[in-house]
Amino acid sequence: MSTGDLSLQPPADGISSLTFSPDSTRLLVSSWDGTIQLHHLVAPPQSPVIFSHPAAVLTATFGSSSTIAFSGGLDKRVRQWDFETGQCRVLGKHDDTISSIVWSPEYNVLITTSWDSTLKVWDPSAEIPLRSTQTLPARAYSLSYAPKSSRLLVSMAHRHVFVYDVAKLAAADGEISPSQERESALKFLTRSIATMEDGKGWASGSIEGRIAVEYFDPADQGSKYAFRAHRQNVDGVDCVYPINALAYHPIHNTFASGGSDGCISIWDHNAKKRMKLYSKYPTSISALAFSPDGSKLAIGASYEHDNAISKPEDQGRVMVLIKDTVMEDCKPKAKA
Repeated sequence: MSTGDLSLQPPADGISSLTFSPDSTRLLVSSWDGTIQLHHLVAPPQSPVIFSHPAAVLTATFGSSSTIAFSGGLDKRVRQWDFETGQCRVLGKHDDTISSIVWSPEYNVLITTSWDSTLKVWDPSAEIPLRSTQTLPARAYSLSYAPKSSRLLVSMAHRHVFVYDVAKLAAADGEISPSQERESALKFLTRSIATMEDGKGWASGSIEGRIAVEYFDPADQGSKYAFRAHRQNVDGVDCVYPINALAYHPIHNTFASGGSDGCISIWDHNAKKRMKLYSKYPTSISALAFSPDGSKLAIGASYEHDNAISKPEDQGRVMVLIKDTVMEDCKPKAKA
């Protein structure tokens, strides 16, 4: 674990997602313990404000302000939270676990996806919030939104990848076709995705220690590539670890990856180089998020519920950390 990381009070069980408020002053942590935890990032660190759910929470995000957030998980309901009043409103539900949520401040819509093989678009300000339901070909695992190109990436089972135009998605009141239907460049299950800050493409990580870099524009697809990461040679055996988390730096457009090996790396996808490898953490990296101002990296280190581990004590090790050296660590090196 890197010295200098700020440690925050962690939840009681594994961390499923991390997200910063738009002003970078608050951190929202969702957990398998059935809570979301709101941290005010002040010194010295304070105990978080905890909001309970009936079941494990897999995803959460802020709205357009630091006082509104949304969450979803195993109880299938989409919740809106007002942190000023403490009120919770159920916007609606999916037919199965909600796996990922994103907010589009440009179009004021919430987009959710689920293991029920649908994607739903919500307008929280409307009396009937559900705006449309899009049918997907497989169980959906992850969403990532690229505001600069108005593109939404949907990663699903069986290597399916859909790309939607968020402007069209936000305006639709019925089913529309995705702008692209792709197949993941990774041969095995995609574990994590993150869109580039410039909106031109994305990185994806798989369960077998491989990262792919791909582009939205078909003309740029010749530049796509994949490489091995988060692998270790242990006693002469090549051990492969799932890549659980990816996040792009909002200013430098380089990205961080975190794996079940307990390691975090910073990569420059243009130079095709690793820029930084941080000291190993004592358990799996389960979530990563950069603050919108680019000054902080939130790190969730915890047991992954769908990754078998041999030591029961590792299940109880949960950490929420803030690294504040990333503005410099993520800056691309000048070409010689």
